[in-house]
Amino acid sequence: MQMKKFLLSTFCMLMVGFSFAQQTHWVPVSNFENTMDGIGIVIIDGVEQFRGDLELGIFCGDECRGALFAEDETDHWFYYFTMGGVSGESFTFRLYDHDLDEELYVTCTNAAVPFEANAFLGDFDAPYEIVFTAGASTVTNITDGDWSDPNIWGGTVPGPEASVVVDDFVTIGENGAVTVTVTDLDIPSGSTLIVEAGSVLVVTGDLITGSTDGLILADGAQVINESSNVLATYQKDIAGYLAKDSDGWYTISSPMDDMTISGSDFVVPEYDLYRFNETTIGGEWENYKDATNIDFTTFENGRGYIYANSANITPNFVGILNNADMSVAVTYTDRTDGLSGINLIGNPFPHVIYKGAGGAIDDADLASGFYTLTDQGAWHVCTYETAIQPGQGILVKTAVAGTVDIVKTTNPATAESSAKSAAGRMKLNIAGNNNEDCAYVYFSQGLGLTKMPNFDVTAPSLFIHNDEGDYAIAHTGIDSEALELMFKNSQSGDFTLSVGTEGLRFSYLHLIDRVAGTDTDLLQTPEYRFTATGLEDNARFQLVFRVMTGVNETVEEAPFAFINNGQLIVNAEGTLQILDMTGRVVSTHNTTDHIATNGMANGVYVLRLMNENNVRTQKIVIK
Repeated sequence: MQMKKFLLSTFCMLMVGFSFAQQTHWVPVSNFENTMDGIGIVIIDGVEQFRGDLELGIFCGDECRGALFAEDETDHWFYYFTMGGVSGESFTFRLYDHDLDEELYVTCTNAAVPFEANAFLGDFDAPYEIVFTAGASTVTNITDGDWSDPNIWGGTVPGPEASVVVDDFVTIGENGAVTVTVTDLDIPSGSTLIVEAGSVLVVTGDLITGSTDGLILADGAQVINESSNVLATYQKDIAGYLAKDSDGWYTISSPMDDMTISGSDFVVPEYDLYRFNETTIGGEWENYKDATNIDFTTFENGRGYIYANSANITPNFVGILNNADMSVAVTYTDRTDGLSGINLIGNPFPHVIYKGAGGAIDDADLASGFYTLTDQGAWHVCTYETAIQPGQGILVKTAVAGTVDIVKTTNPATAESSAKSAAGRMKLNIAGNNNEDCAYVYFSQGLGLTKMPNFDVTAPSLFIHNDEGDYAIAHTGIDSEALELMFKNSQSGDFTLSVGTEGLRFSYLHLIDRVAGTDTDLLQTPEYRFTATGLEDNARFQLVFRVMTGVNETVEEAPFAFINNGQLIVNAEGTLQILDMTGRVVSTHNTTDHIATNGMANGVYVLRLMNENNVRTQKIVIK
């Protein structure tokens, strides 16, 4: 018998050497004094595997101790394995499919195989059966710990096809943000699963929880599922205003179904909770503490609120997670303060959503973009690319009273629904005094987003002014030539104004600083640095531009002159002749001159620009 064991062991070692001639996915740890050998076969869901591209990994915890391929021996495909170890260790097995180029998410029933020095598992007549189950196998953790640790599952982390039952206590993302996907998940009463900030739990089948403290989502975590009646807790981190430089306001929205406010973690000493009522002019911010607001009893689904607390706290939204599409009422009131149609809504789901075409909020009847509130108390304008976080409220502007549909989807938006046939856009950003603000110009039809005054009056504001009002997002035609760019600031400091363009080409893009008396070519210098005292007029800047509209148009072919405030502005050097439609030269100028048009008769004129390089012509209309 000893001789037979010796021969089998010797043959096994030779075959292992042959197997490793193929490229393995795992790299085993070796150089152990003692080994344990065996001859085995792989069985998945009761079916023996006859494959040469199925790699078997032998693991002690998460450390690979062996990696090999099967050898065709007619009746079986044998795995001749050798694994090193020490007394007291145990092993399990994993599979890697080289045809699919991925690890198989299957569960090994040979979990915790004890290591025994010089032992031999199986033989040619009765090979050791390494058994796996695939499909929706039920997996339960055997110890507490982080989900990504194979040890708590007996060797293999559950995959997308698994049905999982959580026993006692498991965390997702304890050692770094991860995304976990399973088919079914059951968290019985007495057990807890915590999803840490930045991590995502995806359940494609049934999600069952026995209590609200069974599934706990940290602020910044997400859960994506389609199950109803899921009990859970969503935490919201609030930094107290006594430890902040501002009032510490937060926009919040509950992911729970009509959660009752009274008795919740949000109603604690030194707090403030408001909703926004656009229809009440002069009393828009309604306080929960005001006893006259008798209908202010729950966090309404899809509605946003602002909240502040004097202390650093982590209040909990507790209840049943929202999981269905919904409609949120919005109002529109004729007002003279620019707040017509402003509504505070919010993300009603425990996962991120987007506002725009294809997103959760199709904003066809809403202004482009939306506002979030920074931790410094400033309203920050956002566009369709920005994710709306779970537990977050946003300010929107509607064109008509009615409802806004919020669809339960995580799909990103592809554009602003409200920007009709947008040719492109421009982003303007101001930064200074450890603060920043931005504004957008959309070259399309659409509803602009009114500029909101900040809670923090020291924060700088950048916005666009026109006859209708002040806008954080303005819409204008592609043939526009100038915009009034307003800068509001109450503190002195150094600032940087930068510009970025998307989808458009400009032949001319200049920033006029009326205070400094400068004219900056933003095509050459996209950042403009300046100093502000806080005492300047808000109407400090003018943006002058020319959009190139021709498909094959070059800067030289683009229009080189335009009219602004009764002045003919030429953005090229040379001698300019102004001709009437008969071809008669009306006047001749240097392009550095200020050319007034108020003395010219209404009509169409031809401009002829001559320099040493070429002669260019362009028509203009005086009216």
